[in-house]
Amino acid sequence: MLYALIASLLVAIVYIRFLRQMDVFEPEHWRYTLICFFLGVMSVGLVYPLYLYLPQIAAIPEDGSFLIRLRFHMQAVASIEELVKILPFLILLNRKKIINESFDYIKYASVGAMGFAALENVLYFNKSLHIIEQRAFYTAVMHMFTSSVIAYILYVAKNKWRIPAMIAFIPGYLVAVFCHGLFNSLVSTQASYLIGIVQVIMMLLIWGRMMNNTLNHSEFFQAEPVQQKIRMAGFQLLLGWGLVFLYAAISIGMTENWAEAIQFIQEGLLFGVLSGIGLFWLLARPIIRQGKWFPLLGKVKKD
Repeated sequence: MLYALIASLLVAIVYIRFLRQMDVFEPEHWRYTLICFFLGVMSVGLVYPLYLYLPQIAAIPEDGSFLIRLRFHMQAVASIEELVKILPFLILLNRKKIINESFDYIKYASVGAMGFAALENVLYFNKSLHIIEQRAFYTAVMHMFTSSVIAYILYVAKNKWRIPAMIAFIPGYLVAVFCHGLFNSLVSTQASYLIGIVQVIMMLLIWGRMMNNTLNHSEFFQAEPVQQKIRMAGFQLLLGWGLVFLYAAISIGMTENWAEAIQFIQEGLLFGVLSGIGLFWLLARPIIRQGKWFPLLGKVKKD
């Protein structure tokens, strides 16, 4: 359990530190980040009581078809998890002292989701340390992305569309549930696993664009160059990802045997390198242009 707990905290620290470093214009005190994170951890406790009230969808489907899996994961998993893990962000949203900048929508939604994912990861890592890489890359990104979708739509609705938050929350929540359910359905079987990887890459791209747009519209925007700070955040994200991989290998060696650790390194090294490059390329290369809205998908013009 100790190795699983350390692994989960290490993954959380890597992403949360990156998010804080990306907050280049008006970073808040660490205590607000920690409050949001622990609210996310506690939100897991709301999942199981909700399952008790929804027994008709809590059973794992026997039919292995994609549509049956998609329906199950959307109804029995994503609909509940997306509701509870956005709560930390919604609680802090009412505190203008904390969420007082555009980028805070993405940062705190992601931190709350990371708290949820961290406790979930402890349970999975305790069963097997071999899945640290996959959980750290695929599942962690998915959880932070889907919560960020809700927060981003709330932000855009307020500042661009002039739509009430209560109305904007519904489409944001539905998009998050669909993306979450689709991801679970794709990676749950080997036949569609590669498509799930493609979805993760698309989520990373959109997540990075959402960060970019909120930075462009920061209420504390400054003309001074910030690309160096952002580039440093990306390099430290790469370093952190490397530490996660190294810790996974050492932990496997100490809990199982070193032959297993060596095999883990041999089998996962290419995945680890590509994952780290993907994180840096898609998240840590925003184009800062004050007041500019970039499309969430498609090519960005650097004018």
